Formats: sequence, structure tokens, C-alpha cells
Amino acid sequence: MKSTIKIHVPPSQQVMRNRTYNRHMRNLYYEKSNYQFRKIKKSMDASVLPKECDMLVELYEFLKHLDVCQFYAKQAVYCDKHEKIVPYSQDHHWGILQEEVLLVYFLEEQISSAKYVVNHMEINQKIQSFAKKAENDVVVHHILSNIDELNKDTEKDLRYFCDNIEKRYKIGNKLFGVLQELQNFQ
Repeated sequence: MKSTIKIHVPPSQQVMRNRTYNRHMRNLYYEKSNYQFRKIKKSMDASVLPKECDMLVELYEFLKHLDVCQFYAKQAVYCDKHEKIVPYSQDHHWGILQEEVLLVYFLEEQISSAKYVVNHMEINQKIQSFAKKAENDVVVHHILSNIDELNKDTEKDLRYFCDNIEKRYKIGNKLFGVLQELQNFQ
């Protein structure tokens, strides 16, 4: 009968191992979200926009990747600590890079913009389905014609938000590059 030896790993090494794993997963999902956004941007730049239901599927996937990336980014920064986080400049062994905290905020901003676009498209679909059900009602028809006037700018709004997300990704990619370089030195 074989006996197993239980190796005790100090909590400091466990935290560091978890932090390394969380950073690795954050990096992976950042790349996935960036790739997914490039797919969305390519379809948005086409002369004819794809159907909203097709765009929503792509946007849901994009949001899922951003949410997972943000989860791992927060875990890498906070490491299940509830006390004040010490910056890397003060503690070179356990400190948190300021760029990592900035990346968490950046991801929150991206998620907020993507959710706005998704909500806008979902509500637009609901209004259109309601309009089809109540085509013959005169009052509803009058209200829906006013809503249709507002929706004429929808395509322009979506392109505007997509362009903003793209600009943020350019900044985020620079931040992410700096972060990867700094992590290689840690």
C-alpha cells in the first residue's frame, strides 16, 4: 500500500498561483473579446447591416467574453482580499500593478457600452413585434410612426457606439501590451 505525502503550500504561494492563473485567463478572454469585437465591427462596416437578430447573437457572445474577462481581471487584482490593496510601487512582491486596476475599469466601460447597444437592439425588436401585432389600431399606429422617426437614426447610433468601442480597444490594447510586458518582469 502506497502512502501519500501531503505537501503543505504556504498561503502566499497559493495566492500567487491563483493570481497567475487569473491573469492568464484574463489575458485569454481579453483576446477572445477583442476577436469577437473585430467580427462585429467587420459586419458593421459592411454597406448593409446584418439583421438585428444575427447581430444580437454576436453581441451576446461579445458580452459573455467581456464579462468573463472582467471576472478574472477583478480576481487577479483583488485576490480574494478585502483589505486595502497595496500598489506594486510599495510592495514589489505582492503589490498590484496600477495598470491591472485600470484594466478592470476599462472592461467595465466596454461592458457598459456593449450593454447599451444590446438593450437598444432588443427594445427595437420588441417595438417592431408589437407594431406587427397592433397594425390596425389608429392610436398605436400614430405613436409607432413617431417611434419609427426616432429609429431612422438607429443605424447611425450603432455605428457611433461601435466606433467608440473600437477607439477604446485601441487604448485598451496599448494598456494590455504594457501590462503583459510588466508581468513578464515580475
